[in-house]
Order: sequence, then structure tokens, then C-alpha cells
Amino acid sequence: MNAADDYLDDDLVVVHTVLGNASAYVLMLRGTTSSWNAPALEAHFERAITHGIAVIVDCGALRFGDSNLLRLLLHTRALRQLVLVGPISTTFTHRLAVTGTAAHFPITPTLTRALALVAS
Repeated sequence: MNAADDYLDDDLVVVHTVLGNASAYVLMLRGTTSSWNAPALEAHFERAITHGIAVIVDCGALRFGDSNLLRLLLHTRALRQLVLVGPISTTFTHRLAVTGTAAHFPITPTLTRALALVAS
């Protein structure tokens, strides 16, 4: 890991990390996303996108992901290669299924597998 910054935004912790030789920008999400932390979450995703490399979003410690998170994932996917790391919470898995967007996101069980996927 090259660098990590922790941010706390109303029950959401976002850790930024650039892995490998800048092959992937990782956002590790812990807690819940909500309207209270939506502006900060958007800023975190914009920071990841501006690096110009693949984005990996580790959702393993995310208790709840709202529709704003889904919007940010779709936006990021349109601009960069995007891989999610699970396990994905039951509620967010349901959100992906109900919206018909589950197939848009490769989901890996580990960060190692996600890195291998973006390297291929």
C-alpha cells in the first residue's frame, strides 16, 4: 500500500489507498451511506476517478448502501474500470437486483482477486 487517508463522515469511514504500481485506486467503505454523507461520498469518488486508473470499491464492511452509492458506482463505471469487493450486504445486493444493475459490477471476494481482475 502506498498511502492511505481515513475520512469519517456521519457513520461512514472511507479509506483511500493506491495499490501496486498505481494500477488501482481503492476506496474501502465502512458503515452506512445516507443523504447525510452523500456530498462527502461523492467527493471521495471524484478523488478516485481523477487518478485515471481502475477503481476498486471494497464494500466488505459496508452495512448499508443507499441509492446515491449506486449512482456513484454507475458513474464511476462509465469512466473507469470498476470492481467491487465483497461480501456485499444483503440490502445492497437486493438494491442491485431490484434495479437490474447487478450484472454491471464484477464482484470479487478479496482485494487480491480484484487487483488481478484489473490487471488483466
